[in-house]
Amino acid sequence: MRARLTLEVTDRSGATVAARHAANSVMRQGAALVADLFRGAGNPITHMGVGTSDAPDSDAFDTAGLTNEAAGGQPALTGATEVAIPPEAFGEPQIDDAKRVVHVRFRATLPDSSAVGTVREAGLLSRPEGGDPVLYNRVTFAPVQKAGDHELTLFWEVSFPYGDLHWLP
Repeated sequence: MRARLTLEVTDRSGATVAARHAANSVMRQGAALVADLFRGAGNPITHMGVGTSDAPDSDAFDTAGLTNEAAGGQPALTGATEVAIPPEAFGEPQIDDAKRVVHVRFRATLPDSSAVGTVREAGLLSRPEGGDPVLYNRVTFAPVQKAGDHELTLFWEVSFPYGDLHWLP
C-alpha cells in the first residue's frame, strides 16, 4: 500500500497560503496495526496530526509519534496538533482497473487556533479509546508557517494494489 499527502494552509478568505505534497513512510507499528486488522484485532485510523520534526526515519521505521518540540530554531507548535477524522470524511473506495489499485481518499482540517507555528511533519494515527496512540505513517516536508488565522487541511490518498503482486519485494 502507498499513501500520498497534500497539505494546504488557507487564510480566512479561503486563499491558499502554502501547499506541500509528500509520500508516506509506514512505521513498523503501523504495519503491525494493519496485520492486527487481518486477525480481527486492532483499531482503525482515527486521527491526523502534525509536528515539528523533519528528522528522517531510521532504517527500523520505529518513530512512535509526531514531535511537538522546538526544532530548527523555531518554538513548539501552539494549540492542538491532532484532529479526529470523522467517518464521513472517508470517501467510497475507487477502483482503478487499469492500474489494479483501489484508492481511498479522506481529509480533515486543523482549525486556525491549532498547530500554530512551523509544521514539518504529518501522520495518520490510530487512537483507541483508553489506549495509547499508534502512528501508522509519517511524512516530512519543507517547513510550512501556519499563523493563528490559517486553517491547515491534510488530504490523504491511500492506494492498495491488487492482482499478481509477485513484483513487490
